Amino acid sequence: MLLPFRQLAPSLKNARRVIYADMNQFPGSDGVDFFNVLAFRGVFFGSPFAQSNHYRRFNTYSEWTEFKAQEVKEEKYYVKKNCYGQSQRHRHTDLLKKYWDQRLLWDARFPKPTKPSITEVYKWLTKSNTINGKNVKVLKNIGTLTALLICGDLIEADVLSMPLADEWGRLIHSLDMGAKAAMIDLRLTRENASEVELSNAFVSLDLAVRQELNEGEQAAMRYNVVMLEHALCKIKRLISRGINLDIIREEI
Repeated sequence: MLLPFRQLAPSLKNARRVIYADMNQFPGSDGVDFFNVLAFRGVFFGSPFAQSNHYRRFNTYSEWTEFKAQEVKEEKYYVKKNCYGQSQRHRHTDLLKKYWDQRLLWDARFPKPTKPSITEVYKWLTKSNTINGKNVKVLKNIGTLTALLICGDLIEADVLSMPLADEWGRLIHSLDMGAKAAMIDLRLTRENASEVELSNAFVSLDLAVRQELNEGEQAAMRYNVVMLEHALCKIKRLISRGINLDIIREEI
């Protein structure tokens, strides 16, 4: 049986071992855990560094600067600007200082014992402030896709509760990217589907998958709606690369 791939991707596999292994005290002493989450998804993800045995967490900003000085690597070793598809021109290691300065924001917004909903976290991560008439993101380079990925990571790390398919489906509609496009291509929903329509379609798809997989398979895979959304994104990537839809349907 083929096992799921989201949690086994090289960068995320390292992150699970290094920064997500013990998140019981998230966001960590002095916000260090939250800093490392932002650093992983906002800067390091997909880079040679994130995929290497040298990947590590940083407990202070000075640890990072000292590490970088010792490694003597080019910027491209730490940053892959097109890690999520389109190139991100604002993706660079200078963001780490900004993220370090913002490491306490999680605790300020979600003080313990509060356990926020996924939607609350998603909206907060993508928040912008108006400065001199312009919308400026609070967490720079954390866009809608990156925010959803962070939510998924925190769900898998048990920091956030697993959402119902309905809530995750509504976020897929809001994101309006690969998973939604795949559902349209597979004729699971219509192109101009409302939030409710798309969410209902995602709920139905989740139920269909759960009926197809037995309990043992679901347990072995740790199947959940985060995995399903990720699979839809990969299906859309295959479609974009010219793989015939009939072939994809047959393989599914």
